[in-house]
Amino acid sequence: MSEPVIMTIDSARLSAILQGMGFRAEPFEDNNGSPCIRSATSGVAFTIRLGNRAQPPAEGYADFSYIAIVKIAEGPFSLERVNEWNLQRRFCRLHRRDDFLVLDLDVIVAGGVTESYVRGTLALWDRIVQDLVLFLRGQTMAEASQAS
Repeated sequence: MSEPVIMTIDSARLSAILQGMGFRAEPFEDNNGSPCIRSATSGVAFTIRLGNRAQPPAEGYADFSYIAIVKIAEGPFSLERVNEWNLQRRFCRLHRRDDFLVLDLDVIVAGGVTESYVRGTLALWDRIVQDLVLFLRGQTMAEASQAS
């Protein structure tokens, strides 16, 4: 039996998927009235921002983004380190903006995906955030697993 295809997504469905995987989900609207969801993983807060509205007559959104913003605690974080992250990883981007690092991952549902696919992107995001925490500490996943 095949899984139904999702052609669009909305905050209610995304919240249900997050909660089903053990994440908290707090829907809200940003300053522009766009729907978003607050959550966290590995002690890092993140937001899911719904992107482009689906073409009528469909309802919902054609894509969304996971976004984590981390305040740089001590001194400047070099662009070389940001570039190092981006060269070593696929699917996500790290940016420096003033005293913050911004990590984001775009997810497209337009054209049709399954709920398993959306859950898979959340699992990937969870792993990426864990990697970011280690990266900011100057460790790799292999070094962290050896330390435990």
